[in-house]
Amino acid sequence: MSNQALTDYFNFIAPTDIRLKGTRIGIETILYDYLDCHKTPEEIAQAYTSLTLEQVY
Repeated sequence: MSNQALTDYFNFIAPTDIRLKGTRIGIETILYDYLDCHKTPEEIAQAYTSLTLEQVY
């Protein structure tokens, strides 16, 4: 994935603050739900209605 592709999906606010493009949801939130809470991408997309399933993936 090129840097251009990354900026298509993420806003890099600061080195430790990366948010999904067009939302206020941080990537750490999605990673926590996926890795620590063992939620599926579909469950995460349902929980955060401002996200599309594509954004979660």
